[in-house]
Amino acid sequence: MKRTAFALALALALAACGGKYKAPPPQKNIALPPGSQLKPYDPAHPGNANPQGLTQVGDQVYATISNQYFDAAAKTVVNAGPGFLAGIVPSTGKLTLIDLGGSDEKQCQNPGFVRDSNGLLYAPCSGNFTGADGSRALVEVDPATAKVTRRAAIPDGRVPNGVAPGPTKIWMGDAFSLQVFSVDRASFVADPAANALTLDCPQSPQNGFSYVADVLILYGDLYALCASDIAGTLFRFDAATGALKGKVDVGPTPSEMSQTFDGRVAVINSGDNTLSLVTISGAKMTADNKALTFPDGTSILQDVRARDNFLFTVASGSNSAQKIDLTAKGGPKIVAAASFGDGANPYNIFPLDDDQAIVTNRQTNSIAAAQWVVVP
Repeated sequence: MKRTAFALALALALAACGGKYKAPPPQKNIALPPGSQLKPYDPAHPGNANPQGLTQVGDQVYATISNQYFDAAAKTVVNAGPGFLAGIVPSTGKLTLIDLGGSDEKQCQNPGFVRDSNGLLYAPCSGNFTGADGSRALVEVDPATAKVTRRAAIPDGRVPNGVAPGPTKIWMGDAFSLQVFSVDRASFVADPAANALTLDCPQSPQNGFSYVADVLILYGDLYALCASDIAGTLFRFDAATGALKGKVDVGPTPSEMSQTFDGRVAVINSGDNTLSLVTISGAKMTADNKALTFPDGTSILQDVRARDNFLFTVASGSNSAQKIDLTAKGGPKIVAAASFGDGANPYNIFPLDDDQAIVTNRQTNSIAAAQWVVVP
């Protein structure tokens, strides 16, 4: 009887608060280490943290640290030191640095994305963006030991962008072409070039560009997002074989995608400031490419994440974040917004629960909590 009464009381308590998880409140702002603490190759020219990707394992959120500086004379971005992951406990600000550079500190430079799978972390390192340097790699990190456990070199001609750990292959896109390629999960060796997937993405002949913006494993399949100046296409592949299962047009210059609570795929399109919602029914894919249009002034939609019936987006150009309710009356609606100040350049967003989220501020070298303002 006592156990029954306790269970009933617990159930009533959960019902009263909606049964939703509430994360410990994050620190408002967590400063990342300066370049002098990031093992600069030249102490006279240290870089900046320039954080980008975010994912979570346990109570820690992991951010990629690009470790770069801008050479004004050469008008180019320089890798000032090895890439890092920063493990952060958002509620306390406790930080653990994980060096990805290997024995010569040059085996991983400029990591961008990071994603978790089976308790391990996977980060692609883009190197110096020439596609010919030896610092391009995929690294596997064990958060329990805070060490790199495996490294796969990336073949010449490819600059990894995005990472999708599947059951047998870890897929990546190419920042400078329309190819999706893989690393064998067991051997941790890059698959032959003949096994790469090529995406068909329209582009204007005058000033066209095209690349793979993101790859993800969603609902057991591999999804790849190709972007060009005039269009975007979402492709669906078998995650093991790479066999094409479908494709659908989305908006121009799509940047990232996410699953949704109701089995769709959300895509943000920075070319026209819209949200696409893609419905999958068997082999058929259909897209509502204007499910939501972001307000004027929103620029460079960069990241989208889902939690329950909400989407969380970040716009680097307007230094802002948005919280979207997919179940709002009349369709998806922005219900809250946050600003991070001029020059913050927020890059990725990570929801800790339905109400709290943190972002990587690339230019101010910090992890910041979204201070939401309700949108009427």
